[in-house]
Amino acid sequence: MGLNIKGILRKLSLVQKFSVAVIFLIFIIMVVVNTLIITHQRSALRAEMDNNHLVVVRNLAKDAVEPLIFKDPLRLDEMVRTAVQAPGCMYVSIVDHNERVVAHTNRKMLGQTLPADIHKYTDLVINRGKEYIRDISDEDVKEIMIPVKAGYEVIGMVFVGFSKESTEGVIENNLKGLKSHILLISGIVMVIGIWGSFGLARLLTTPMKKLKDKMELVQAGNLDAEVPNDYLLNCWEVLDCGAKECPAYGKKRCWTISGTMCYGGLQGDVFEKICDCKNCIVYKESCGDEIGELIEVFNQMIKKLKDSIEELEETGKEKTRLEKLSALGEMSMTVAHEIKNPLNAIRGAVSYLQNNFKGEVLKEFLSIIEEETKRLNEIVTSFLRFSKPSPLHLEVSDMNKVIRETVELVRQEATENNVEVIMSLDERIPPFKFDMQQLKQALLNIIVNSLDATKAGDTIKINTEIFDSKVLVVIKDTGAGISEEIVSEIFKPFFSTKTRGSGLGLACVERIVKDHKGDISVKSEIGKGTEFIITLPVWN
Repeated sequence: MGLNIKGILRKLSLVQKFSVAVIFLIFIIMVVVNTLIITHQRSALRAEMDNNHLVVVRNLAKDAVEPLIFKDPLRLDEMVRTAVQAPGCMYVSIVDHNERVVAHTNRKMLGQTLPADIHKYTDLVINRGKEYIRDISDEDVKEIMIPVKAGYEVIGMVFVGFSKESTEGVIENNLKGLKSHILLISGIVMVIGIWGSFGLARLLTTPMKKLKDKMELVQAGNLDAEVPNDYLLNCWEVLDCGAKECPAYGKKRCWTISGTMCYGGLQGDVFEKICDCKNCIVYKESCGDEIGELIEVFNQMIKKLKDSIEELEETGKEKTRLEKLSALGEMSMTVAHEIKNPLNAIRGAVSYLQNNFKGEVLKEFLSIIEEETKRLNEIVTSFLRFSKPSPLHLEVSDMNKVIRETVELVRQEATENNVEVIMSLDERIPPFKFDMQQLKQALLNIIVNSLDATKAGDTIKINTEIFDSKVLVVIKDTGAGISEEIVSEIFKPFFSTKTRGSGLGLACVERIVKDHKGDISVKSEIGKGTEFIITLPVWN
């Protein structure tokens, strides 16, 4: 039976379980409360009935003084006939001081003396003047004996018997109305309780149902499943904080942001400060109860999982890319070495012919051969540089100075092409560690590409800025621009839109930036120009 109930309860929904539990609890409480009320009321009515019986007998004893002195049987008979009408009264008897019945509801008892078995009680009442109440269990009767006193002299006794069954009947009859009202109130309370329990259950379980639905989406592979929270508060508004430099300023869920500046102090990583955040009024008001906290934990867990998967995918892509570049580099180095030797032989032969043979036609063709040999040598050199990059040589340098020196290398060409180079450099950038030669080469490759893409009257703007311990370098031209399809390909090795060149310039730029733990991105629009954005960490 126990297992059956457990099995049934297990199959119920959370709303149903909660509702059944609340209804059962209300039912038990109502039963206990109603039982206590009825028991208390029954005891009160029984005490009241006992008191009323005692009052009736005492009043009868008081009224019987004069008729008993003057021996007025008619008056005494009338009195016992009136007294016997009291609720639960079975018989009434008035006895003189000689224990002879002078009035009785049963007239056959008139003139008789009381039975011997009650003499000990009557003696206590008549001779000592005390009241006495006795219960006769066998007959279910309660007898009350009250002395009749004329002054201080006892002249008789009133002897009244009450039926316990009749008394209980009167009490139960009086309780009928109370029971009806209690039943009605209990019914109303149960209806309200059932309605309230279902409403409260839905209120409590609705967030959990939303959480369950989102978890099912996550189970299906959707990591964008976030349970919405309409009660999120802005920490800077709640705490009246004006620290705009705080990384959480203007953002929600400050407890998920590292390095916040709460209460004038600098906090650490998210995992270090979360215990303090859970005691903060912003977190408590935003989450609400434990279910709200559970939802927030779920949202952050899914976000962390999504970020980890994306990071893992990026790592996998980077690993694949590096493996391809490594294989490509090895092949490039092999090809470059194989090509470099014949090139040197060709250059030597050209030099010999130029020095030992004359002739305009021969000179012209030898010049072409020499020029193309130089170009091939440059391509081979770029292959070797790409396939076997030199390690970073980090030293404290001035980024703005490096940019100025790089611009000077192309200033003459830019002037000849009527292209204006504008620099807007942030002087707040402190000297930091980087490989000056490699970054100069990367910047030069980008600026040369910008010169190739611009025409007379265009401009190339170079801006620097520091923020959050990072240096931002932006190189923007107003040239022809690059289509969206080509933008996604420009950092791939050997990709080029030019008829001349190896296609390794921007690939080398990306490698150099990545080696510095930085990031590079491109924005471009046909006819409006191209913008290269380099972000580098400031290493001390």
